[in-house]
Amino acid sequence: MLSIVKGPYLQNPTGHTMTVMWETTYPATSRVDVLHAERIHSGHQGNYKQPVDLFGTFAEESPTRIHQITVEGLEPGTTYYYKVYSQHESDEIESDFYIFKTAAGQGKPFSFTVTSETGGYSGFDSTDGRINQRIFSLMKQYRPDIALFVGDVVNDGKNEEDWNKYFFDPGRDFLVDTPFYSCLGNHEDNASWYYDLFAFPEPKNFYAFHYGDVHFICLDSTDFIRKEDYPHSSGEMSPGNAQYDFLVHELSSSVSRWKIVFFHYPPYVSGGYQVEDLRQLCPLLEKYGVDLVLNSHTIVYERSHPLTKGKVDYDNGIVYIVAGGAGAMPNWLLPKREWHTSQSLAVPHFLQVIVTEDRLEIRAIDDEGRLFDQLRIRKNAEGERDYI
Repeated sequence: MLSIVKGPYLQNPTGHTMTVMWETTYPATSRVDVLHAERIHSGHQGNYKQPVDLFGTFAEESPTRIHQITVEGLEPGTTYYYKVYSQHESDEIESDFYIFKTAAGQGKPFSFTVTSETGGYSGFDSTDGRINQRIFSLMKQYRPDIALFVGDVVNDGKNEEDWNKYFFDPGRDFLVDTPFYSCLGNHEDNASWYYDLFAFPEPKNFYAFHYGDVHFICLDSTDFIRKEDYPHSSGEMSPGNAQYDFLVHELSSSVSRWKIVFFHYPPYVSGGYQVEDLRQLCPLLEKYGVDLVLNSHTIVYERSHPLTKGKVDYDNGIVYIVAGGAGAMPNWLLPKREWHTSQSLAVPHFLQVIVTEDRLEIRAIDDEGRLFDQLRIRKNAEGERDYI
């Protein structure tokens, strides 16, 4: 019987496009209907009417199990309804109606959430996925425009069942209306499923995208620090390496107000699994004014002081945050904090980040919905930072 086993879920939002993906039990055709969403303006009501006005139909007749349809011609910062359809021989299925919102342009505030380790924590987790469910549910309540996952979304990336068990099933209600990005962690093991199931910009293990006033850059730290050499680098963080040259190009050509880089292994954490060799990237990040670096791997929360040249720098430093959120390993923390640590706590959590032209507001929220850390980075017209 034909059915949807993953999704639908959203990828690569821009002001004028959205990519919709889903997986079916058998190879089938792909179709997405997109409808206008009309606001109710009378009285106190703020929801959308049931969709009735068809914007367009986007289809692919070649049968496939993993479906990927890019919807085009959309308006920026606009909410639409969508529904997916697939047909295998005489068996046809359709989803419910869901919504998506296109990306807003430069100068428009937006928010995103960050977490990781939905699968990485599984070897230590006796809660049978309940932490994942709580984290996804709470993130949905904050209604982010996009979400970032900083690796280890599965326990074994080469096991097909893991992608549903740890990510798509517990995250279904969140992913159906929240476009997301992820990076490779060690648990993904560079498996083909990562490349098949996600529509990130090529080559997918490292890429960049823009949203609002932010230039996001995703790196593959598992390539810089390969399994056979861990925790040491393979000596490729230098010109001539494709990923390194990509990073230089993205940073040197960036004109965005904010620059955020995310990758799995943490260069700074006062706990187990710190990967100090990745500090080879820090001079490059500092040179081009990166504001925030997001990492994971150590299943804790930790925020650094602003750092430059291996020292605390509250004038021009980069803040490094380890958001190993879908779990907690207190015994992985060192007995005392390191010099670079500002705040640290081993609790399940996610980040909510609010972006405006002159401010990043970062909030750390535990799996009971309690705020336990926050930081505001304010930037003036000359690009000088102030940390609050």
